[in-house]
Amino acid sequence: QPPRHTKPQAAPDMEDLTRRVFCSRELNMANIEAVGFDMDYTLAQYNEDFDMLAFEGAKDKLVDMGYPEEAIRTFKFDPLQHTRGLVIDKRRGNILKMDRHKYVRRAYHGTRELSRSERKAQYILDAGATPTFVGNDYVNVDSLFQLVDASLFAQLVDVLDEGGPSYAQAFRDVRHAVDLCHQDGVIKDQVAIEPSKYIIPDDNLVPMLTQYRLAGKKVFLLTNSLFDYTNVVMNFLVGKDVNNRDWVDLFDVVVVGAGKPAFLGDGRRDMLRVDAATNMGTLHNFVGKPVSEVGGPAFLQREGKVFQSGTWKELHEMLEVGSGSEVLYVGDHMYGDMIRSKRSLGWRTTLIVPELEPELVLDAQLDLPLRHVVAEKEKECEEAELAVQELRLSLLAQGLDFLESDERESLERAQEESREALKEARDALHRAYHPHWGPLFRSGNQASRFAKQVVDYSCIYTSRASNLLATSPSRTFRPPSDFMPHDDDERPPM
Repeated sequence: QPPRHTKPQAAPDMEDLTRRVFCSRELNMANIEAVGFDMDYTLAQYNEDFDMLAFEGAKDKLVDMGYPEEAIRTFKFDPLQHTRGLVIDKRRGNILKMDRHKYVRRAYHGTRELSRSERKAQYILDAGATPTFVGNDYVNVDSLFQLVDASLFAQLVDVLDEGGPSYAQAFRDVRHAVDLCHQDGVIKDQVAIEPSKYIIPDDNLVPMLTQYRLAGKKVFLLTNSLFDYTNVVMNFLVGKDVNNRDWVDLFDVVVVGAGKPAFLGDGRRDMLRVDAATNMGTLHNFVGKPVSEVGGPAFLQREGKVFQSGTWKELHEMLEVGSGSEVLYVGDHMYGDMIRSKRSLGWRTTLIVPELEPELVLDAQLDLPLRHVVAEKEKECEEAELAVQELRLSLLAQGLDFLESDERESLERAQEESREALKEARDALHRAYHPHWGPLFRSGNQASRFAKQVVDYSCIYTSRASNLLATSPSRTFRPPSDFMPHDDDERPPM
């Protein structure tokens, strides 16, 4: 079963394409001493049934909070309604997609698309600048977990347009409702009963993890999920029952309930050892004293290798790494996994982007028809615009008034028609990727804000963690050459 949010299916001859690993910053794996993995949406991919547990559970909780039951019960979850990389404007009730310059290219108020004039009125400041989109009014959709939040919020905004609490309060309530579903058993209890209904199996995961250890790398699991749920998910992924602990042997160190991003900071957070003999993972203080003596084979032999909470400092001691640049962390959350680990610790990073698979398939399928139409319309538009400007310059040189020219009207009409034809061609290409938001990595004719974050904060990225099996644990990844607009497209890389 392919990852969710997959529209077109990859043909067998495209599998090599969809499983590729892409590089945005040079990474020499020979210098990496430890490779770590997040679990949810990294080692474990979930399907739409998993989303429905959170969506339906949160609906119940919103009704309990006092929101109108008749309206809430009509809410439907559409996995294609939103995508990662969007920004939620809590104050205005809007959901935005912007390009790498933070220019809002597309926006919805609830489920209604805003017109161009509405977008510009709200997101271009008086001096013509764009907002920074930081602060409490904005929330980034950094993880696939948050698609449920976005869907509930958009539909709730439609209801609140008729009256009710503020949009910001509604978002806080949605976030709280979804969080409760993760905490009170609405989700994890059902997954524990029938994990195969919600988790997508991947036969290449165990060989991939084993390959790193055989190559002499330390391998660790660092997840925010607690031990009881981690045990369920990992046992399913390795094909064992919940009472088995073979999955623990795939790792040198396991940290559950990590509390990222706080785990990656410098605050004081006590680490506890987990009794992995029980399915609930009973917590204990360290056996040995003093507690400050953390790390090394003797420590792990005495305390076990499953822990909860703590900070990166204890983890580095256990892994015996000298600096963050010796650690490669594989995760899915742009802020909690990529940005914080790279900025704070200098970890090297791998971003898992399941949505990459359908986009790569579409890239290949659309390479000839729609893209050629867009290229053709771009050329026609440029020619029409140049014709207007050439007439303007010619008349200016002769001292004549452009507005009084007999040719002006017909040339400007051709210019407007070519611009409209180009817009229609680009919109058709946009809708081929996603009916509302277009391709994940592009916004208009620019890289999307999400694409910029991928380049800035992930050294390599790929659609599944198991894709790393096809790469040597000691290989060097090199990015393509950067190009400036003045560079010749045909120039070979330096």
